[in-house]
Amino acid sequence: MREGRGIAEGFPIQASAAAPAYDFEPEAGSVDDRPPLFDTLFTRPNPARVISFESLRSPSERQSIRARAAEISRPEPLPHVKVELKRPKTARRKASENQQRLDFPGIEEVASPPQSHIPCDAPVAPPTIRAEAALIDGAIMLGPVILGMAVFLYEGGNFVFNKGTAPFWLAVLSTIPVLYKLLWSWAGRDSVGMSAMGLRLVDFYGNPPSRALRYQRALAGFISFLAAGIGLVWALVDADALTWHDHMSSTFPTISAP
Repeated sequence: MREGRGIAEGFPIQASAAAPAYDFEPEAGSVDDRPPLFDTLFTRPNPARVISFESLRSPSERQSIRARAAEISRPEPLPHVKVELKRPKTARRKASENQQRLDFPGIEEVASPPQSHIPCDAPVAPPTIRAEAALIDGAIMLGPVILGMAVFLYEGGNFVFNKGTAPFWLAVLSTIPVLYKLLWSWAGRDSVGMSAMGLRLVDFYGNPPSRALRYQRALAGFISFLAAGIGLVWALVDADALTWHDHMSSTFPTISAP
């Protein structure tokens, strides 16, 4: 009991206050909640504003309504026009440099042309013109060979060609071509055959080759010839029409400007 009295003294409102009274709203649809317009239209209608359905039963009234309705101007109907819509052409977008694309193996090799080993724009001389220049140089080298053999026979010499003498005769006959190539390489000039056919020797950058490159080209030329001539014929199947000694020395003959 003391504990209860202490709670009542500390909280007098909770101990003595009654429950709050609730205000109940009337239910919807009751007579008192109806708007005044409802009573005006239905409970106390104005006879001057109400049209009796019985008056519309007479033929004269219906005919007058039809006559008034016919006098009202109706808007003309809109013309029906067939409109054809053209589909817009989708413009092809150019692929940007940063646009990602699918890379399939082998596409780049087929689509892109083979890269040339020659950075400059100087054209490589055609193999036919190079062959004609080589024939002119070969005729010049053949002259001293014929002259030396004639002197040898005139002096009573005798040609004996067998396994023992074959290396000797090959060394003798190759002396004149080697000296001929080394002579023009040392002079830093083009041979007679190249000058006669309007050719000049340049490196892959279009500049006149140095003396060292000319020596290197002469040595590579002998390698192309001694390999059963494959190094010379290689110009027919090469993408840039270059021979072995052209690739080895990074030089090639081009057509000189007139």
